[in-house]
Amino acid sequence: MKTAWSGLLIGMSTLPAAAMNCESPSLQGELQGKFDASGEVCFDLPTLGENYVAATLSGVTDARLLDDNNRRLRTLLAGGPADGEQTLLFSLPVHRASSLVLHGEEGARWRFQWQMRETTALAKIQPLDPVSPRLQRLKRELAAGGSTAHFWQEREREGTPMVEPVDAGHKRVTFLWRGASRNVFILGSPAGDHDPLFRLGDSDVWFRSYVVPADTLMQYKLAPDVPQVTGSAREQRRAILVSAQADPLNPNSVNAAHDRWNRYSLLALNAARFCTAQRMAQPLRYGTLTRHQLRSDFLQNTREVLIYRPRLPQPARWTLLLFDGKTYQHEYRLANVLDALIASHRLPPINVVFIDSLDHPRRAKELPPNPHFADFMAHELLPWLRRQGLSLSRQKTVVAGSSYGGLAASWVALRYPRQFGNVLSLSGSYWWAPQGEEASWLTRQYQQSPRYPVRFWLQAGKFETSGPDGGIYANTLEFEQVLKEKGYTVSFHPSSSGHDYAAWCEALISGMRDLTGLALNGKPATPDPAQQQIFNRAQR
Repeated sequence: MKTAWSGLLIGMSTLPAAAMNCESPSLQGELQGKFDASGEVCFDLPTLGENYVAATLSGVTDARLLDDNNRRLRTLLAGGPADGEQTLLFSLPVHRASSLVLHGEEGARWRFQWQMRETTALAKIQPLDPVSPRLQRLKRELAAGGSTAHFWQEREREGTPMVEPVDAGHKRVTFLWRGASRNVFILGSPAGDHDPLFRLGDSDVWFRSYVVPADTLMQYKLAPDVPQVTGSAREQRRAILVSAQADPLNPNSVNAAHDRWNRYSLLALNAARFCTAQRMAQPLRYGTLTRHQLRSDFLQNTREVLIYRPRLPQPARWTLLLFDGKTYQHEYRLANVLDALIASHRLPPINVVFIDSLDHPRRAKELPPNPHFADFMAHELLPWLRRQGLSLSRQKTVVAGSSYGGLAASWVALRYPRQFGNVLSLSGSYWWAPQGEEASWLTRQYQQSPRYPVRFWLQAGKFETSGPDGGIYANTLEFEQVLKEKGYTVSFHPSSSGHDYAAWCEALISGMRDLTGLALNGKPATPDPAQQQIFNRAQR
């Protein structure tokens, strides 16, 4: 996961970019050097038509794109590790000057490798007769010679996506974009994929409708005119990141990013939520958040660890160890949410340890089952936390994470069950396997190992069904079944969501309420027959 801290602008000069003695790079190449005392280097970028930039940054902690008046257009990287490597995809403003400003630590080496291409948008214009009653009416109005002006005025008043009733348990949600030239994609669709939107005739209305459960909670972005890129199918799929941005007509967002490219829009059909914008914005009042650097000999690196502690006469008895901690706190302000919930007695007092995942390459190496990472958790992190004054016991220690982090939580507990007594897994990547092995490697490890004294709380989204094996939803059901057969205490909690932090934040709090005994009267969710069919198909 990216480590963006969107509101941060470090050392921004008041001088225009042209006065910073910026380099003027060619359309592709590589430059490197050392940061001087200013901790800043800059590049004047060429004026291009429709374009995309693929770049790799090493040794850079912050990167931003500025316009010709030195105003921030886009935060590309914020709060990254000084020894990290980051891969970026973005576009420059069309036919306008811009500059790229990089920051890092004085004396640290930096490297900037890039390729800038003028391009055309991927041709994905697909007409479709709409099923939405409101769009059907708009189609008739257009056929009679009308315009879309009134429709867009409605959307500005009412917001997007457009929500229409279907039955007691479902709603029709229509995502909309105005005025793209050749395509619009949705990042985070209910179908679990990067779905293209359809164009209503030759109008400026792009749309895609889904029938979803009435309690759907999801985050998403819309990407207009995704460029056609050179390279593999995977690289073309990633090109959605060039233009993916918040829905301009949706007033509700998930995270606190200031620019539209880093901000996710929120669809919350059920208003009852824990992780609200109000709680995220509330300052810490009942606890403290401290920042630390922890060196690992097992992993040969150093990472940031944040520790949240409630202010109590006695230390909190429960401790949550959370992977991808920088993202959870810097973008989703989880400590602030927990602080408010603890103060209102909706959660018991909990210490929270936010463990940074550094950068994408190291995250992909450390979180999938890695003996050295498990050793780091048991033999370095836990003793270090005790030296920080945290009282840890196996029964009241919860290791948690999402995606690869959910997989890692289950792996660490298998490797060290006497230290980690509770696993809280959110959309765990149980499909993973080492190269040359069959899928679902960790599930088989649990199947073949003795039963250990570990409890499991598993979540997956009902929209996570893409993939030849039934997707993360089916993988998690399979993992739950194996644990049950081994005699583990385990519960599965499906949510009407996809692979995203909006759902994970809610599930994390629900899981902690269950594991700590605060919600013992509530019955764990069980798959309905339709969901069970997904699991059964994956087993064939």
